[in-house]
Amino acid sequence: MEADARTLTPTERANHRTVAEIYSALNAGDLQAFAERLAPDISWTVVPGAPTGGTYHGPGEVLEKAMGPIAVDWADFGLTPFELTPVGDKLFVVGEYRGVHRVSGKATALRFVHVWHLQDGKAQRFETVFDTHTQWRATQ
Repeated sequence: MEADARTLTPTERANHRTVAEIYSALNAGDLQAFAERLAPDISWTVVPGAPTGGTYHGPGEVLEKAMGPIAVDWADFGLTPFELTPVGDKLFVVGEYRGVHRVSGKATALRFVHVWHLQDGKAQRFETVFDTHTQWRATQ
């Protein structure tokens, strides 16, 4: 579900476009395009209880510690944003992660909520919340 562009401010439209480009880059495996949309001092938080749970700083640490393990542990990993809702300098996303755990061979789908904070066309802060128990069950 997309935001109605007629009711968005110019900042909200720009933020919507940036975050949509981030998801497109991730799904295409284009980590350079993904990293280019992150601020140099981004703060990236993954929900506690997830294998990559914690807060990471800077695009390099995000790629190495938050994104890298996903590629190692999951095949056919993808994310689908269902709803992008810009509100000022923030953007809220409801969507789904999906993939097949490389060791267990089990497929899973997890609903997520992402909260993006953007400034000057770059993601400054990010937080993901999702069902870590469902993720864990897929690894068993």
